[in-house]
Formats: sequence, C-alpha cells, structure tokens
Amino acid sequence: LPNRSLDQTILSLLFLGLESGSGDFLKLMLDPPSKESINSAFQSLKKLGAVILNGNESFLTPLGSHLAGIPAPPTVGKLLVMGCLLGCRDISIAIAAGMSAGRSPFLRINNFPSLTRNSNEKEAANKKVLEERDALFKSVGNSDHVMLGKAFLLWDAAVGAQEKRKCCDRLGLAFNSMKEMKQLARQLDSSLSASGFVKSKESNAHDNSWRVIRSVLVSALSPTQILRVQRPSAKYTETVEGAIQKEGKAKELKFFIRCGNDINNQSPNPRNEERVFIHPSSNNFTVGNFNCPWLVYHRLVRTSKAFISDATECNAFALLLFGGSMEVQASKGLIILDGWVTLSANARIGSLIGGLRRKVDDLLERKVTDPRLDITSSTEMKLITDLLRHDGLGK
Repeated sequence: LPNRSLDQTILSLLFLGLESGSGDFLKLMLDPPSKESINSAFQSLKKLGAVILNGNESFLTPLGSHLAGIPAPPTVGKLLVMGCLLGCRDISIAIAAGMSAGRSPFLRINNFPSLTRNSNEKEAANKKVLEERDALFKSVGNSDHVMLGKAFLLWDAAVGAQEKRKCCDRLGLAFNSMKEMKQLARQLDSSLSASGFVKSKESNAHDNSWRVIRSVLVSALSPTQILRVQRPSAKYTETVEGAIQKEGKAKELKFFIRCGNDINNQSPNPRNEERVFIHPSSNNFTVGNFNCPWLVYHRLVRTSKAFISDATECNAFALLLFGGSMEVQASKGLIILDGWVTLSANARIGSLIGGLRRKVDDLLERKVTDPRLDITSSTEMKLITDLLRHDGLGK
C-alpha cells in the first residue's frame, strides 16, 4: 500500500468501522504498511482535523466524516470542503484539480535573448506571455495555486476549441494538460455534489475574493505545510521628503520549514528549522516583499537543495482560524499556532477565534446528519468570510 494513499485509506476504514485506530486491520494486508507509517498517517490526519486520537482509539471528526466520502487525498478533500463553506466552490475545484494533476500546465518560457537570427518575433511572443502571467499572478495575490485555478477557469470559460487554444497561447498553457485538469475537475465536482456540497449561488459568493480563496488553501495545507519567511533588516534611502524604506529584493529573503518537515516533531526549540528555497518555476521566486511572513506550500522537491515548487501567501486571520492548535499567551500578547507560528494578538482575539472554530465543527456535524443543509449562508460562516475578506480590519 503506497504511503501517499495511507491517509485516505485510514479515513475510509474508520468510516466503515473496520479500523479503530490501533492499525490492526491494516496489519492483515498481504503487504502491510510499517507501524511508523501507520502512526505518521494518524498524526497527519489529526493535524488536518480529520480524526481525534484517544490512546489506541481514533474517531472521525465531522470534517473527517466528509473527507471519507471524497475520493481524493485528505488535503485535497479539505480544500474542496472548505472552499464550499467559504463560498469559493468552483475555483477550489480548479485548484484541487491542478494539485492532483501530475505536472503544471504552464509551459516553460525561455526568458533569455536568443542568439539566432529572425528570433525577434518569438522573443516578443514569449515576453507577452510572461507579462500576461505576471498580471494574472499580481491580480490574485502571491499564490501559485490561485493563479493556476484562475487560469483554468479562464480556459474553461472560453467557448470552443479555437478560443481555448487562444487562451493557452496567451498564458503559455499546455492544451492537453488543461483537458486533463477538466476531467479531474468533473470528478471532484461529482464527488462534492454526492456529499451534499452542491453548486449554488452561495457556494460561489466569494469566487473573486482572492483573500478568502487564499484562506481556503491555508485551511487545507496548514499546519504541516507552512513556510516561514525571514526578511532582511529594513533599509532606507534619503530623499527630499525624508527617509523612505527601500523595497525588498527576492534574493535577500530566506525560507524555512520545521526541521525535516516532521509533523510529529515536538521539539521545544521553535527554531528547529531547515532552510528551503523557492523554485525558479514558482511565480513567488521573484517576489521581494511578502505582507505576511508565512506561506503554505503543496510540493517540496529535493534535488541539489530542498525546493518549494508552489506557494501561497497567508494572512493573519486565515492562520488564526485554520493554522492548527492554538496557545494564547495573554501576558506576552501572543498566540502560538501548532507550537511554531507566532502572531501578535490579545487574548480576546484568541477567545473569538476559538469560538468560531467550534462553530465550524458544529456546522459540519449538522451537515453530516443532513447533507442538504446549507451552511455556507449561515451567520457564522458569513462572519468568518467577513473576517477573512478584510483581515479583521472591518469594512
């Protein structure tokens, strides 16, 4: 049994009542997974909020019950469920399809001048593609995932094969890869509808609110796939109007994940970290200034270095709502998430966030009982989306 499918298998076994959390059923397989793999899978599901561990017993949470009915990796399943709850259903399906595909549909564009003759036209076309991509990336915020989801929706909205090919040419997309994403999107859409998350006006109420859409990714990928951004010391330049802070440069930023990316890491040292690098294929490679010093990522590739292939910038309230276990240090004015992410906030914020987290669990539990229940338009979810849209600053 491949380790990558073990999380999903355990969810299904728990849902069917064949597994209690001890791993006894998995041990009956012809080629059983190791005890370490089983324990790691249960810890991963716990971090995701899908199971509750109690000694040798495990229980599905309301979220876990929904994820068990979606034939996709739990991370992708959570992305879909939270996308529906936060009113971003269609673009969440597009992002999930992109994450599930084997490779990115964005073609590699040569950004260097050619030494051959009669190449001006090709270089101009390449430059135009890069400009289109850059504009799309800036419009959605610093997110490779949302950029891909938006590109898919633009391609899907094009009428006819000819218009779809024009869209591919404009953004440098592989046509066959987009067709593969379309097939995956149909499957995910069908699974969501079967689970009671049907398409409606409310389910796409925030399909153009990029801050909310990025929050969906934070909910799915945190706390196990979080990246810390270390900024250099601020530099200033003297002008007639006084000192002005210089814009940051991408090469001056450093990125860190928890050492070994070990979800079971309980080291008391919060700086037990490993340095990683943004891959040049990521649009975040050239970003010199992030508003939030925390990113989430999906793929980490180890070659000569540890490279992050894709990343999305977080925001404070998305981390507070979805960033894992929360510890409020009222005397210091801090909130610590999952023992690592540190945010400045007072205790009242912690109490508010804790209450909203419980409300989401209650709504999901009611959804399990009544799949037709519309929880997207509930007062609690509207309050949460308002917090995410304005990052707690009000309208």
